[in-house]
Amino acid sequence: MKINRFKVTFILLSMLASVALSGCSNEDNIESQPQEGMAKISFKINEKDYEADEDVAGTRAAAPTKPELQDLGNGWMAEVSLEPDTTHTKEAKAAEAKTRAIYGSAHYTIQAYQGGVKKGELKGTFQGSTFTPDAGTAESIFLPHGTYDFVCFNDKVSANGTQFTVHRADAATARFTVQRGVVINQDPKQYVAFEMKHAGALVTMYLAFVNCGIPIVGTSETRYTSPWAPKYVAKPTNPTDHIKFSWTSNSNSIPETMNYDFATNSYSYPTMGNYSYTDEVRWGNVVSPGYKGNVPIVNITTDYFLPTADCADLKFTITDGSIYDRSLTGMIKVPAHKQLEANKRYTLVVRLLMTKPQYLFSDGTIGDLDKNVGKTPIGVLPKPDENYAIALNDVKNSSGSPLSTQWSNATTQETVNAYTNYKDLLNHGNSGASWAIPAVQAAASYQSQVSAPSTTTISWTVPGLPAFLWMGVSFAGLPERNFSKTYSIYYADKFHYLIPAGASTTSFTPGPSNINFPGMNMTRFNKAFTDAGGTAPQGRYWLDTEVIDGGQAKQVVIDISSSGYRLDFASKQSSAKIRPVIYFNR
Repeated sequence: MKINRFKVTFILLSMLASVALSGCSNEDNIESQPQEGMAKISFKINEKDYEADEDVAGTRAAAPTKPELQDLGNGWMAEVSLEPDTTHTKEAKAAEAKTRAIYGSAHYTIQAYQGGVKKGELKGTFQGSTFTPDAGTAESIFLPHGTYDFVCFNDKVSANGTQFTVHRADAATARFTVQRGVVINQDPKQYVAFEMKHAGALVTMYLAFVNCGIPIVGTSETRYTSPWAPKYVAKPTNPTDHIKFSWTSNSNSIPETMNYDFATNSYSYPTMGNYSYTDEVRWGNVVSPGYKGNVPIVNITTDYFLPTADCADLKFTITDGSIYDRSLTGMIKVPAHKQLEANKRYTLVVRLLMTKPQYLFSDGTIGDLDKNVGKTPIGVLPKPDENYAIALNDVKNSSGSPLSTQWSNATTQETVNAYTNYKDLLNHGNSGASWAIPAVQAAASYQSQVSAPSTTTISWTVPGLPAFLWMGVSFAGLPERNFSKTYSIYYADKFHYLIPAGASTTSFTPGPSNINFPGMNMTRFNKAFTDAGGTAPQGRYWLDTEVIDGGQAKQVVIDISSSGYRLDFASKQSSAKIRPVIYFNR
């Protein structure tokens, strides 16, 4: 919150006082002693930042509604969700409360009313803590003791008598507040505080790639954003990757004008219109030319609306797009009815999910089955932007049946990355087991069981927990985040919703049987393997994920059935199957 303080002299028959006004203080100096029966009044203006709307899912205890996936065709699905904007941490909120002089200048008008009649008005500009009245205007007004209503507004608010108007074009900068029932009866000093709020609502719109981050590379082109931000423009590695889009509204559904009637203390919205914004995705900036990375999310626009605009009247349309050489077009409506409120901030997230698998072929190429006829697929990619694929079949024994084997003979810790709590397990989940471990050797032997493996493959080993989780996301509709939180924006906490309620932060209490996976589409999951001539994983599988549970070193196993997933911690000397992961160079 920006707090801007300036002094304005009101010459009173007695003293100006305020009740129920925040931020009263006696720290400002009085320049001279008031004459008998008169006083100097100091005003304080607090310019309040946008606040998260507490009624958006995730900021209250109410159970959130799972967004509905909408099929865009060609292997793409999408959803639009209204999510809590939690960009301000507790620390940031604490910093907001500190006072500081305004950077730049702002012009405000203050009016005092009694019984619906205007008794006085001040206009002026403040720069920092200095107030300068408009040329030719008085620095003070006379007010007798009594009860008053005050209104304070900046130049983006139009005043006509007791009618105050804001247009949507000014929703970003208009500030306006009303203080009613201010009692004027106190000597010799008085502070009256105005908390200046935005008249409009701030909406930030994102495009998130759930399981298909976009590979990008830095160019020599520069684009200035700020002194501390990277300046080299990023472009997709695949030159055909692009998305052109529009945000539009239902016809005549967006308030264009807001009127406030001071006399009746009521709002009206006499003019309705349409919202339209058209642009194309820009892939951000990077630190240097040639820098390579993946883009998981982009901010596609920020805009401002007047109160009562309903999010359900908005729709997102991809007018022209191609990602991973797949055409991408379609319209997604915002399903949540939510009327926006003044001085609140909101986040609309469009989340794209690639549901049609890509495959690794024996010649080292990657792509769709129907575009690579005649090639031999050897693995399916849980995420097309990563450099690993899950084998199409289990490791087999000498008779050709799925091998069921021990992890090892060990009873002690075998890796440096043994996890001791659910948060670390879900954040990382790969332990990096030694090649000397029997199960890892068995996974490596799978290479000899496939047709003509490419020299681009660099290792065949046991997958960790993340590979199976992302298989669930891509092929079975497993959520990667809690729908009550903006994990699509702050993507460090994926899969944390799986942590059992009340779980310890230092151990696996309660046990893994308390991890409740949501329902999964295992028919679609199975097709990712069978469509390529493979077999779908079924049964218990070893993971390259070591844990310390109850003081014992154990190995994580995943049970896959027709109903979905289940995790367990198993003795390393027990038996499970192996579905290898294939790492490769692009």
